[in-house]
Amino acid sequence: MGRSNFARHCVCFLSFVTWVLGGVVLGTMMWVLATTPTVKSFFTGSLIFTYIVLCVGSLLFINGILGWIGSYKRGTCLMKFYLVLSVLTISAEVGGIVALNVLRMKMTDVLSTAWSEVNQITKNVVQEHFECCGFLGPQEFADTTDPIDDSCYYTVMSDEDASVVQMRTLNRMGCKEKLVDWFYSNKVIWIASLGGLLLLQVTVVLFAVCVINQIKRARRSNSSSYNEIHYHTRL
Repeated sequence: MGRSNFARHCVCFLSFVTWVLGGVVLGTMMWVLATTPTVKSFFTGSLIFTYIVLCVGSLLFINGILGWIGSYKRGTCLMKFYLVLSVLTISAEVGGIVALNVLRMKMTDVLSTAWSEVNQITKNVVQEHFECCGFLGPQEFADTTDPIDDSCYYTVMSDEDASVVQMRTLNRMGCKEKLVDWFYSNKVIWIASLGGLLLLQVTVVLFAVCVINQIKRARRSNSSSYNEIHYHTRL
């Protein structure tokens, strides 16, 4: 009984964590779509990065809520459906990583696709943090009528006539190089994060298998007890 409750509580807790992660991913992408002009292109099939993130977030969200409710209600059907969907999610994630290696997609290609689909608020935050302007540089604003955001500028101090004057200067470096350098310098962190997510999902799957087996054994035991009681009653 103790092992049964432990496995069930683990599935319930880890599924809740998965559900929260999925909700955060979905909420973030919904906010990005609602605050960017690319929302008009959502049904054109061109927003590859957005579709992938939404699919991953949706799978995590659905998996989490199925495992959460199934483990709490001890429903075999929900747990089986959750188990199948979890295995498919893990397979899709591993397949996506393998596909990136097979297609030899570079980090710059992934970042370029993501940059073109995120909203301007996210771009401004990146530009201000990394002190850059645009993905390739400020020249990409030459063919647009959009004003250059203040995050593309940095302030320098100059001494003239014993007075300090603040001057705004445009960053000439694009965010491409700085983002690539940041990802490669912090690859241990984000690779460990992806590995932790996969480990979380695999752990939940193993606990879910234990819960399903325990529910089956409990039902068989109850059925056997009922048959014995019914048999003795007839005698």
